[in-house]
Amino acid sequence: MAKQAVQYFLEEYPAGTVMCRQGEKGDWVYVVQSGLVEIRREVNEHEFLLAMLSAGEFFGEMAVINDEPRSATAVIRDDAQLLAISRNMFLELFHTDPEIAGRVARIMSRRLEQSNRWLEVLLYKQPAERMVHSLRMLVEDKAASERAAHRGAVYLPFTLRELADRAGVTREQAIDVVEQLAGDGLITSASAVEIDGPGYVVAEAGLLLDFLGVSGQVAEPALTSGAMYQWSQARANADQAQMSGLF
Repeated sequence: MAKQAVQYFLEEYPAGTVMCRQGEKGDWVYVVQSGLVEIRREVNEHEFLLAMLSAGEFFGEMAVINDEPRSATAVIRDDAQLLAISRNMFLELFHTDPEIAGRVARIMSRRLEQSNRWLEVLLYKQPAERMVHSLRMLVEDKAASERAAHRGAVYLPFTLRELADRAGVTREQAIDVVEQLAGDGLITSASAVEIDGPGYVVAEAGLLLDFLGVSGQVAEPALTSGAMYQWSQARANADQAQMSGLF
């Protein structure tokens, strides 16, 4: 039976599969059963990583509810299994089941807020500005998810590629900024502080912003040398790490 004739179906997709593209018409809502899905958006000729979705999360609902073109592109990051729900079935559930409608509305509201915040990052012209503000937001989001204050060292489980994609910069530009931040003690690799997993440990949001001058350009080293962050006990091992370990 053709997919157009069914209300829902479950299917597996290999990494790299583009599920939907920004600007296209949306007729399906997808629920992630397993794997990872990247949500990407292009703004002012810059493409950035808006979100990473895992099992239990869904995407594609906004285009279906609003009957507007897709606002982002969804790409399978790791081999994934998705449940696809047709427009008619999803709208019926949305209008007849208050619990589902409430959950979808809450998630859409949160996503809209997050999207607007990330769009603000893309307004900065310089790669260093976008990287630093992107890191700041990731630190704040991590603290919010853990219901903690925006103080103290924060572990971000993102690869260099993901950090670059979040900020809409090239890998080379991301390396340059990370090297400068590392030189001032504001960021270090997870492996340098013996964290088992990919990613980086960064200082609190305020110290990251101190790295930028009033004009938004990277400040002179003399202005940031005093911002050396007091890491946790594991930070003592970071001084022995080679710069190559950051990437």
